[in-house]
Amino acid sequence: MTISLLIVIYLVFISLGLPDSIISSAWPSISESLGVEASYQGILSSFISIMTIISAFFSPYLIKKFTTKYVVLFSILLTCLGLIGASFIPNFWLFLLIAIPLGLGGGAIDSALNNYVALHYKALHMNWLHSFWGVGAFVSPLILSSFLESDINGWRVAIRILALIQISIFLITLLTLPLWKKSEIIFENREKIVEQKEEDKKADITLKQTFKIRALFPALFAFFSYIAIESLTGFWFSSMITYGFVDSNGNSLVPYDLATEWTTYFYLGISAGRFIAGLLSLKFNEKTMIRIGESVLFIGVILMMMQFEIYLMPVALVLIGLGCAPVYPAIIKSTPIRFSKKYSQNIMGLEMAFAYIANFTIAPLFGPIANATTFLILPYVVFGFLIILILGNEITNYKVKKVPEIVLN
Repeated sequence: MTISLLIVIYLVFISLGLPDSIISSAWPSISESLGVEASYQGILSSFISIMTIISAFFSPYLIKKFTTKYVVLFSILLTCLGLIGASFIPNFWLFLLIAIPLGLGGGAIDSALNNYVALHYKALHMNWLHSFWGVGAFVSPLILSSFLESDINGWRVAIRILALIQISIFLITLLTLPLWKKSEIIFENREKIVEQKEEDKKADITLKQTFKIRALFPALFAFFSYIAIESLTGFWFSSMITYGFVDSNGNSLVPYDLATEWTTYFYLGISAGRFIAGLLSLKFNEKTMIRIGESVLFIGVILMMMQFEIYLMPVALVLIGLGCAPVYPAIIKSTPIRFSKKYSQNIMGLEMAFAYIANFTIAPLFGPIANATTFLILPYVVFGFLIILILGNEITNYKVKKVPEIVLN
């Protein structure tokens, strides 16, 4: 039963990735179609992030009250509604209304499933599951680029196709709800749930108390920085190529469909990299996996800084994707290890919230800054967050090693 449930969770991770890349990849064509500036993507992503922050902060309470399976199911339904609505919106401001279900759905799934998998499955599955997130994020711009070749409004048809895929995953999840109960019984027997319940009582702490857990802040800032790297690259690479590389007359050297196609290389790198990381996780621990990812990220970002040759950009993008691949799953998987199982759901909610705060602040702010200067500053901003990521993880490792059991101050 645990294997059957794992297959369903793999599908849910695909559904989680589908909406994540479609708006950013399609934004040059969406902005032209709706008659708004490129920087408006920042407003939209901010609003989506506000919703995800809210759902991530409240996810521990929702999971405790309704259980993981129902939170996941309802969250998928919300993203279905959001995608359907997004394909029909006539203007930008109605897009903000559609951002509510998209954001609320994504934040709750992230927190619920990441902690569930971190507690019950091996690191290999954590990496491969996030590889399937990459499959969803990779498929979205791929479908999109095929429709943009002939029609500037092709993004609407592409989003409707994604909505149909999302609805199919929702129905599969709904029909397989009994698997969760049967698998939970197996997990209970395996992990001696009686003892775990005693630990859970000790872990019934408030949000304010959670912030007092030692070594929490450097871990949160490292996670924040990683998400800033991923969101900046995924959200703005297409715009950097479209608006940054222009001829003497101001015309883009790269058409929309090609810029969108190149964006898929980032998600392809993440997806393939997480499959490889899953295999490597059988030999290396989470700390080493994070350092491997940071090293590959460093090479990719340096290559993206070399903007004298435009066709180096897809290669740099693949490397950045490969570098991002092991970092996110390894940080998530290490949460119960770093902070103990009894605090993991509380901290997972905070990690997801900080992730969306990064989306809410960093990616949106980049839009007006790039408009005022140039979109070609993207790799330099990403490099700055890479340094913070490395420092945050190393400080966390030091503090966790120094304090054998992470406890409240």
